[in-house]
Amino acid sequence: MGAIILAALLLGMGIYIIIYSFRSEIFGADQTHLPGNIFAEGQPRAEPEGIYVNRSQRSFLPLTRQFKPWERRIPLPLEGMKKKLVKAGSPMGAMEFLAFKVLSLAGAPILGLTFLGAQLPKETILISSLLIGFFLPELWLRNKIKARQLRIRRDLPSIIDLLNLCVGGGLDFMLAVNRVVRDLKPCDLTRELAEVYRETQIGKTRREALKNFASRVDLPEAHSFVRTLVQADRMGTPLAEALSMQAEEMRTRRFQNGESMALKAPIKLLFPLFAFILPVVLIIVAAPILLEFLRGGINFGL
Repeated sequence: MGAIILAALLLGMGIYIIIYSFRSEIFGADQTHLPGNIFAEGQPRAEPEGIYVNRSQRSFLPLTRQFKPWERRIPLPLEGMKKKLVKAGSPMGAMEFLAFKVLSLAGAPILGLTFLGAQLPKETILISSLLIGFFLPELWLRNKIKARQLRIRRDLPSIIDLLNLCVGGGLDFMLAVNRVVRDLKPCDLTRELAEVYRETQIGKTRREALKNFASRVDLPEAHSFVRTLVQADRMGTPLAEALSMQAEEMRTRRFQNGESMALKAPIKLLFPLFAFILPVVLIIVAAPILLEFLRGGINFGL
């Protein structure tokens, strides 16, 4: 009875963390105050963490404040985890994700022993559930990173075109960033560009802000975009021309990626074809012949 209650508590805490981590995807991120009124709508509001805070982060702020001293004491083991969380859009803090992993490790064996203890050996359930509990948060985080990078890769050529139009109209690059972020609907890429604008407003150079942007996004397209801007700034190349060439290159790369995925589709369809469709076809075609043969109704002319 006690194991069932403990399993229910751990399951409820895990569901609480997962629901609040997904709220940012369901409802979107809050628009907060930036230097220069970068968001057109809404009243300026100051948030305690960075340029924008997801609803999931805001709901975790009391818990995050309790974990901050521990993050400072053990910074090195959490550095890799922090980088992954930044790539995923910071759905939660590093210590919160670590607590999520602990809950997953503790809850999976209890749930497995509670619901499958009578059907399977306990050693098998314990080992399997520990593996599942350890890798499940990592898989969830990896999927969030891939989904966010896919959204940024999809929006980047269009954003570069808009920046090219603004720069071609006579605006400075950072003013063009301000205009694009202010007028477009908030998304992952516009929030990252807003962070670039904020960093330049607090004293960082444009080169440093762009390199930080490429590091946070960690996409080949983003690194190429930043490299082009840095080289254009260093060599004195017209920025509008560089942006136009970069947008065209990214469209070509996206088209090539689409062709590559289309060519891989038949290979990926082989397994479900052989595993699910082919057995059904064989049953439909061969079952009547086999039944007639077993009844002795088929005469082969012998």
